[in-house]
Amino acid sequence: MPPAKTERVELRLDEDTIERIDTWRQGQEDLPNRSEAIRRLLEGGLDNHTPEGFRLNNTDKLTVWMLSEILKNQIKARPDQKDAEYDMRTVKLVQEALYGGHYWALTWEMQGVMHDHVDDPKKVRLVVDILDTWRFIERGYAELSESDKAKLQEAVDYRGHNPTFLGFDGNNETEYMGIANFLVDQLNRFEHFKGRDFNSHMPTVGRYAAMARVFEGIRPSLIGRELSVGELITLLKRD
Repeated sequence: MPPAKTERVELRLDEDTIERIDTWRQGQEDLPNRSEAIRRLLEGGLDNHTPEGFRLNNTDKLTVWMLSEILKNQIKARPDQKDAEYDMRTVKLVQEALYGGHYWALTWEMQGVMHDHVDDPKKVRLVVDILDTWRFIERGYAELSESDKAKLQEAVDYRGHNPTFLGFDGNNETEYMGIANFLVDQLNRFEHFKGRDFNSHMPTVGRYAAMARVFEGIRPSLIGRELSVGELITLLKRD
């Protein structure tokens, strides 16, 4: 098998970093040279930033072990409590993974926790703007007279019939949908939308973002009043 292709990389390090590298390599059984020590440290650092390379140092291991022991004893003290069996299986999984270094198993079995996803702050702000826009649209529509509702439907066709926030596409806009759910169900913001599943089953972000941009110019004037039929027509016509 031919040797793996490598590429020479040059870098400059300050004295403190060199000293830390030397201290680390001197603690290795085979006493690698500086280049090999840097390569191993880079590989370890990169591995620690991937789900497959999840690692715990000894301090982390001790902390997790002690917490799992506390939880195990609490479960044993109340064996009839709800989810006791499930919680005990989780404790056993964590402890066995620590014993054998099977950290990959935690990634496999606890995907809701062991992931690298972080919500994009720009998407959070956009979802907030969209929810704010639709809250005013739904409230404004509810205050319209029957004649104005008819005028709205005539102007924007089906979009003017009881306009309702549909959510985001569960297949292609999952991050937006997750943010909306968390804002409403966990943080109790925009409670006007409580109880909805926020899955539109079709893409909506593009259109809703355009509506939110238009609404930004209208919102400062909405003090002590709701959206007018004309403003609703302007918003609902956006694509």
